[in-house]
Amino acid sequence: MKRLFYTSLAVLALTLLVLSVGIGIAAVQDVLRLDEENSYVLNLETGSKLRYVEFLDSKQFEGDRLEFHIYVSKTGNPILDDYVLELRTNMENPEWKFGDNFSHSANWIVWKGKEEHERMVPTVTLSGDVPKPIRKVKEPGFEAYDIYGIGEGAVYVELTVGMSKDGRTLERIIQKLEPSMKFFSTNKEIQDAEDKIDKNLEEARGKIGGTDLEEDIRKLYEEGHPGWASELSGHYKKLSVVAEPPPLSLYIILAVILGLILGSAFVYVYVSRGGGKGVDVSQISSELNETSGKIEEKSSSINAISTRFARSEDEEKRGVARELIRIRASLNEISNEIRTIADRIRER
Repeated sequence: MKRLFYTSLAVLALTLLVLSVGIGIAAVQDVLRLDEENSYVLNLETGSKLRYVEFLDSKQFEGDRLEFHIYVSKTGNPILDDYVLELRTNMENPEWKFGDNFSHSANWIVWKGKEEHERMVPTVTLSGDVPKPIRKVKEPGFEAYDIYGIGEGAVYVELTVGMSKDGRTLERIIQKLEPSMKFFSTNKEIQDAEDKIDKNLEEARGKIGGTDLEEDIRKLYEEGHPGWASELSGHYKKLSVVAEPPPLSLYIILAVILGLILGSAFVYVYVSRGGGKGVDVSQISSELNETSGKIEEKSSSINAISTRFARSEDEEKRGVARELIRIRASLNEISNEIRTIADRIRER
């Protein structure tokens, strides 16, 4: 009798173990499948239509209204009653449609309960505006700060299966539907700046070869300063028309000035947005005035180089001298602007 009891107990334990393992396996199995071949995206501004896979990692102009039609089907694996589907995006002015329901939230939880799970999964439809091309960038020496610049920003549309008790938030992620939609926001000005920079730097490289300053100009574009990068690439190309490489001192002067300008702009934005609470603004103001003075010193150095070029019999060198004079005039304006910023900070 005891033997029969222990045998039955062992069978029961084994059965419970198998069931628990089965439930655990079901919990981590994919339950939905994204139909990337039939899903598509409409650009409501241009009327163009692209398949889902063609749209991935593409560049889209800010402000364009896009409409996503995403088809989803069940895999056949067990679906637990508390499974839900979260829809999430960072597009502006989003409008979701799932079955007969609509939402204008950035994230929305749908597909709740056994009754919905048993039906076919409705098409996920999202219309939204491409956001401004703003992204987080890195400033050398200021990596600890959250800084945002102008550049191709990542935009996403994500579908995630998870578990939720309140129907509003995910408590556990079960499955992210892949491939997740990701593309980039841009605008005509950024694209034009990139083309101009590439053209200017390529022409300069053909005359004087590659330099560290060329790489710095490219990084300036990549790290959220397309306007400055475009301007500097134009000056850099004009300087490269001299048959011999420009003096090393000129490279150093331009690189130092670039750092001074961007550093001063960062300090002003940091303080004006309240990030400078608790700092000595009078000291910052003094340092900005000092920066302005340093720019004026470098401007004088450029003047000395331009004077030497202006005396040359070579017409190209005299042309470079004229360009240097224009650069010096711009630097003097920037120096005055920095002094104005210093005065504003002192008054805060």
